Amino acid sequence: MLGGMAASMLGLPAPEMPAGADQMVLGQVMLLISLILAGTLAILSRNLSGGFVGRWLTISLLVWIAYGVNNILEGAIFTTMSAASLFTVVLYIIASLLCGAAAAWLFPPSNKGDDFLLSAKNFFARHTTASWTWRILAALLAFPLIYLSFGRLIAPFVMEFYEQGLFDLTLPTWGQILPVVLVRSLLFLLACLPVLILLQSSSRRTFWVLGLTLFLLVGGLSMLQAYWLPAELRLIHSLEILADELVYAGILVVLFKLPATAK
Repeated sequence: MLGGMAASMLGLPAPEMPAGADQMVLGQVMLLISLILAGTLAILSRNLSGGFVGRWLTISLLVWIAYGVNNILEGAIFTTMSAASLFTVVLYIIASLLCGAAAAWLFPPSNKGDDFLLSAKNFFARHTTASWTWRILAALLAFPLIYLSFGRLIAPFVMEFYEQGLFDLTLPTWGQILPVVLVRSLLFLLACLPVLILLQSSSRRTFWVLGLTLFLLVGGLSMLQAYWLPAELRLIHSLEILADELVYAGILVVLFKLPATAK
């Protein structure tokens, strides 16, 4: 609400309501989503080490990229709605900062551990420059490959919705998809690295915390919010996103968290 007020004060036009959506019902759904989001960020915050500022900015960046920017980019090419607007960017910046601050303050870790700078120093000291180079390149390539692979798997079940332009959906060209996927890959890596630095738990716990958090932020909550879409479409996309994010989180853990002797 505060983000929307700030965007309106800047004179930015608000996006139109999706076709078939009711403002009152959408508000009720958003309340449920807010509760789920709060629980998700509470669990994430509990598992992050360090002081308030480091955890606050880490959570805020992840929420803004995965829940805000990601959905804006997706909406820009896969729908005809005006979700990808400067109004939405401003809205999510403020919402992410405030939600991140609340989670970091209300749910501190049981063991504070090192602050962000020391944790980052230890994290990057684990590998040589050459080793970090190929790991980062592998992570940047992994995201598009995962996205496109699972997208092809579900295409036969959802393609008609996009081809027929139902529910404000549209089918983008490869010239639109590939640049967006590459940008998302870079943004996701930048958002996930601070989380990996501060997640001082086991590799298995890191995988589940990061994977399930990404699932909810990237699309799980959005599919719940989009109640006007057919249940079949929402279920298929939810399963796709769950698989996407669990595989992506697993690859990040293997590349950046497991010791070299464990691979």
